[in-house]
Amino acid sequence: MCADGGPEVSQRTRLRPTRASDRDEGSALIVALAFIIIGALFVTPMMRYAMAVTKSGTVQEQKISRAEAVKAAFRTAMADPSKLYDTCSASGLHNSVSLAGPGLGVAVTTECTTLKNTLQLNATELRSAMATTYVGSTAPVGTVGAVYPNSGNANENLWIADATTVSTAGKILLPNLPSRALANRSNVGYAMPAWAGNCRAYFPGTYSDPIVLTSTQPVFFASGIYYFENTVTVSGSAKVVVGGGAAEGCTDDQQAAFNALGAPKAHNINGYGATWIFGAAGRLVFTDTVAGTGPSLQFNSRLVGDTDVGSLSSRGVSIMSVNGVDGGGLAVDFSLPGKILVPRSLNSANPPVEAMVDGYEPSTLRPDGVTNVYPAIIDINLTTTNPAVLWISGAVVVPQGNINIAISNPAAAAGKNVQLVGGVLAAYFTQTVDKPAVAQFGILNRVVQKTFKVVSRTTTGVPMIVSSAIVQINDYGEYVVNTWEVAGA
Repeated sequence: MCADGGPEVSQRTRLRPTRASDRDEGSALIVALAFIIIGALFVTPMMRYAMAVTKSGTVQEQKISRAEAVKAAFRTAMADPSKLYDTCSASGLHNSVSLAGPGLGVAVTTECTTLKNTLQLNATELRSAMATTYVGSTAPVGTVGAVYPNSGNANENLWIADATTVSTAGKILLPNLPSRALANRSNVGYAMPAWAGNCRAYFPGTYSDPIVLTSTQPVFFASGIYYFENTVTVSGSAKVVVGGGAAEGCTDDQQAAFNALGAPKAHNINGYGATWIFGAAGRLVFTDTVAGTGPSLQFNSRLVGDTDVGSLSSRGVSIMSVNGVDGGGLAVDFSLPGKILVPRSLNSANPPVEAMVDGYEPSTLRPDGVTNVYPAIIDINLTTTNPAVLWISGAVVVPQGNINIAISNPAAAAGKNVQLVGGVLAAYFTQTVDKPAVAQFGILNRVVQKTFKVVSRTTTGVPMIVSSAIVQINDYGEYVVNTWEVAGA
């Protein structure tokens, strides 16, 4: 009995659940199972999706890596445009040349084909290859290209009507003189630092003193306009490149401007290639009479932008003379009646004015009409068995000057290469019986630009990726990529 008289109820009786409570047992398990089932409906597709994404990602990664391999192959080909120009020049429209791959662990082949060749002069620009102005003169042996039909005509002024200041089909190129730097330059040039190689650089400007180049130290004339009033002699072991371009020099324009020791602050480098102008007693002597291994002088063709008005008249011209006669402070035409007539030079001012106003002096190397004993404005005199190379790719315009080509004996002719192949206008030529082994005077209308198709493709595995590009490359290495696309299966 309880203290209050009520029946005693045990602790167990009080804690026993009711029948309703018994019916709730196990419901949590059912809910858990429901969540598991619902979760499974989501997890399985998600796992399948993850697996698909992983597999797709691997394929994309492979595709990307293979695409980068063919891109790298094209970039490898374009790393040295000049080399690519030389290598791919052996190809044609239907025959390809294989190129080196990038070596990235993906098998790739690269090939190039030639789509187009661009000549230096098109049909409307192809001027007369050779013209002489002195009455009775004839084209030299070794002339290549069309000879002006009135060369040496008894009417000494007939040729003037066919002279044009820009290259025109069938006409004679007689350009105005370009603007030049008046700064008087050192006749010994400027040494390049030791780390840049054994090289000496010259810069555009005016040269009053003789220049003698005979040593084994190579020489580079930076691109631009040069005016000489005295002799430039190339002999001995001299290796000279004039202006930037296809013929590679011991340095280049940029290196010369920034690194030549003591170089002038106003370097006057412009365009590409160089033009030498001879006034007063200025002339070129190319000879092997100085002891050495044999001289080499190469002119790269002069290229000038259309907006460079002051230099535009030098485009395509390697050598020109200041024409006319000093008439007492102002130039007048050079005239020997019945022998020769050459108009005085004009400079490229707008409107043009006669050259002496701009500080030019007419060339004194001109015939007298009697003895005609005077120094040739271009004097090529070779006497030894050493090799010698004279390559002038641009026009030579010296209408009142003589060009002399002398080989002393048959043995001296071997190994001699003399080419003036950008067109020639001269008073007359003198030649010895013996000729250089290679002798060409006139115009060789060279290919100066090529258009290539460069294709790189993977060769094993999937997907196959192909890179295809169309590029234009000039013979001196400047290039442009016209189109480039990468596609893959």
